[in-house]
Amino acid sequence: MRQEPKPKTIYARGADDGLWMGLYITFAMALVCGSLFTSWLQIPAMAVALGVPFLTYFFLRRTHVAAHGMTVFSALWMQGIVMFACASLIFGAVAFVYLRYVNPGFIQGVFTYLIDFYGGMEEDGAQALADELRMVADSNAYPRPAVLVLGEMWTVMFSGSLLSMVVGALARIKRVPISQG
Repeated sequence: MRQEPKPKTIYARGADDGLWMGLYITFAMALVCGSLFTSWLQIPAMAVALGVPFLTYFFLRRTHVAAHGMTVFSALWMQGIVMFACASLIFGAVAFVYLRYVNPGFIQGVFTYLIDFYGGMEEDGAQALADELRMVADSNAYPRPAVLVLGEMWTVMFSGSLLSMVVGALARIKRVPISQG
C-alpha cells in the first residue's frame, strides 16, 4: 500500500525556495560588486536585481496553486519571510567568505573608488563626502567584513519580508483554475 507524500509546510517550502533565492541574490550581488570595477556589468546587474520580485512571485504563486487557491495571505507572507531569511543566510555565508578570505582588499578598493569618484565632482557635498571617506581610509578604520555582511543580511531579510507582503497579496489575486480530474 503506497502512502501519499505528506504536503510540505510553508516553512519547508520557504526553506527550499530560500536556497534558490539565496543563490540568486548572491549572483546578483556578485554582479553588483563586479559592476563597480567593470562598467558593462551594470546592465546585467540591474536586470538580475529587478528579477527578485518576479522570482518571489513565482515561488509564492506556485504554493498558492499547489494548495488549489486555498492559501491564506498570512501563510504566503510567512513563506516569503522564511524564504528571505534562509536566502540571507546563504548570501551572508558566501559574502563573508569572499570578503574575508577570497578578496580581503575589496572594502579598501571600494573606498578608493568612492574617494576618486566623489573627489572628481565639483559639488561641495561630494567633496565633503570624499574628505570623510579619505579620513576613514587614512586612519585605516574600514568596516570589518562581518559588520558589513550582517548589515546586508538584515537588509535582505527586512526588504524581503516587505516584498513578500506585497507579492503574497498579488499571488492570490489571479484565480486558480479548477483541476480537471
